[in-house]
Amino acid sequence: MSDPAIDAAIFILLIISVGFGGIGVIGLLLFPDIRSRMYTAFRATVISISAIILSAIVYALSIFVSGGGDQYITLIFHSLVLLFFVAVANAVVYRTILERTKSVTTCQIPLEQTRDNK
Repeated sequence: MSDPAIDAAIFILLIISVGFGGIGVIGLLLFPDIRSRMYTAFRATVISISAIILSAIVYALSIFVSGGGDQYITLIFHSLVLLFFVAVANAVVYRTILERTKSVTTCQIPLEQTRDNK
């Protein structure tokens, strides 16, 4: 049997992950423009995934400390690697979408206006 404080921490982390996952989905459905959808979807789901990974790490640490085997250290290591890949993928996708949705503005006067003024 595990410690009630650890069970409560895992439960709270899982509730946080479900909440932020829901915020990400609602943000995708409600926001009108691509930038606000992008921000909500990526940030909220990264927080959600991070909370799930953190709850797995807390669980593995609690079982390992109470006399578990080496497989729980492997679980912690794999969870940290997954968190690293999620962070890197988030940065790559965020920058890609930001570059593709960037509006092009120039300070040059159109050629037609310069002809009319002369």
